[in-house]
Amino acid sequence: MTLPFAVAQAEDSYSGSGTAVISDAGAMSDRVTFSMSGVSMLEAGMAYEGWLVNSGSDDKVSTGILTVVPGGGISHSWTSPDGSNLLGMYDTAVITVEPVPDDDAAPSGVIAFSDTVAGGAITHIRHLVVAAPNSDTGFLTQLQAQVDMAMMKVSEAQAADSIAALKTATEEAVAIIDADGGITALAAATEHAGFAATAAPGAEMVGQYSEMVLASGGNVSAWAAAAKDDAAAVMAEDNLDTAKTLLNIVNGKLMAAADGIEASGMGGASDAYMQAQKMATFTLPAPAPTAAVTPATGDTYVPAAMQIMLFVALMLLIGGGAMLYRERRFSARA
Repeated sequence: MTLPFAVAQAEDSYSGSGTAVISDAGAMSDRVTFSMSGVSMLEAGMAYEGWLVNSGSDDKVSTGILTVVPGGGISHSWTSPDGSNLLGMYDTAVITVEPVPDDDAAPSGVIAFSDTVAGGAITHIRHLVVAAPNSDTGFLTQLQAQVDMAMMKVSEAQAADSIAALKTATEEAVAIIDADGGITALAAATEHAGFAATAAPGAEMVGQYSEMVLASGGNVSAWAAAAKDDAAAVMAEDNLDTAKTLLNIVNGKLMAAADGIEASGMGGASDAYMQAQKMATFTLPAPAPTAAVTPATGDTYVPAAMQIMLFVALMLLIGGGAMLYRERRFSARA
């Protein structure tokens, strides 16, 4: 559907608030979940419908009818049937009001709720989880893959039947940490979360989750460095069994880099990926500007209003003076 999407808000006021969040189901970023509360009930024959929209091309996809339960709650998930990366395709979430039954596949244009992720922010979020520059995968997708590959090399070293084979596999694991496009470099690429926050300074969700992405990236970098240091002890060992025992420590550091340490609340590569997705959380309705609007210097209505007020004041003074003069004359004659 490529029909123009109406941007005018609905004439009626629709209460309620919540979010729409894109996440993974069967593929990367292929599911969107609407979660709302306090939503106003519609009259019979009308229903809410969710949409994801590309604000640039106006491409859109319906995410289905949103059922409001008693109390005003909405909990609705929709997964792309073809596994499309929704975060890569759309930057806007919309909830419209539609007739039931509805013979028109296009949206009605009666918008109850909507939000758009700022253009500068969505670009950097996509670099993290959709496609990095000159790549068809995001920095954080690559990071998870590299950590997994290093862990596979450690497993290969632990299965080795000679100290030489063990050290060769261990060296390959260290190379994955240090390589261009390796774990350390990709962990540093979480700086794009900071770029996104800078590009959208007023976007609360972008700012909140960007800090988490940066923290998780820092954790991955630290654990990867620690794993490299522990691998040096493995390389210095000539006893096969002892070397395999030391590899358990290396593997533990890489496991932390992969999935974090839940007990301490320290995130790893997988956490950074999910946190980056949440940077693109749609807030429904979009937050209203909080800055007070004051008349701009030089507004033409201000001098005009002042002149009218002065004129009215002058007329009142003249009228009051005339009445006082007439009163005194009548008193003198009496």
